Amino acid sequence: GVANRRFLLYMFCLVPIAHVLSRPNSEIIRRWGFPAEEHEVETEDGYILTLNRIPHSSGVVLLQHGLLAAGSNWVTNPPDSALGFFLSQSGFDVWIGNSRGNTWSRRHRHLTPDQEEFWAFSHDEMALKDLPAVIDYVLNTTQQQQLSYIGHSQGTTIGFMLFSSRPDLSEKVKLFVALAPVATVAFTHSPMTKLSVLPEFAIWDLFGRRDFLPQSHMIEWFAEHVCTKHSALCGNLFFVLCGFNERNLNMV
Repeated sequence: GVANRRFLLYMFCLVPIAHVLSRPNSEIIRRWGFPAEEHEVETEDGYILTLNRIPHSSGVVLLQHGLLAAGSNWVTNPPDSALGFFLSQSGFDVWIGNSRGNTWSRRHRHLTPDQEEFWAFSHDEMALKDLPAVIDYVLNTTQQQQLSYIGHSQGTTIGFMLFSSRPDLSEKVKLFVALAPVATVAFTHSPMTKLSVLPEFAIWDLFGRRDFLPQSHMIEWFAEHVCTKHSALCGNLFFVLCGFNERNLNMV
């Protein structure tokens, strides 16, 4: 029923915060019996990004996570319901990206996360600096000419931005799969969009100038001790904030 589907969506969005993001992606991958590699890519402006790989000899697939997420989202579920594992079992060479600033990409050649300069970036840098560096690294490492790109939410946004502005990069992508694509927020109805009416200084004062909704012990405790016992409560809280449309849920 709807309650169960809400619980599944809640599990995807919140439980990884407490139980998955604290573990290295390679550890999660090996836990399920898959081979795992960890790679580092440095962008032209000095950010050091972590890439995870489930190696295989077939075609290359790059998975890019969404907003408030990390590469672990692709391997959070068991192998029969996690896209990263499913693609590996289907013979693909799976690469998992982590955008600058998330749990696994918080290093820089000169800056540290406690400096505001570290956080002086936006989707532009993710699209035009992170993604090209990652794509070129993956293709150079695998000695392939092209790869398939699967993005979720923010991962689709930066894909749209890059591939529409860099024909040389778009030629290296033979297939672009956009999951929950985001090209505009003009038609959203979530209460979160009401924040856009606030002046910029109020946004900075409210959320700070660094990471948005960072991982914390309070969130971990809430997810583990409250949400696992009262899933409907937490699921409804999530939908109040982000909106709810049953047609957007996986009904399988």
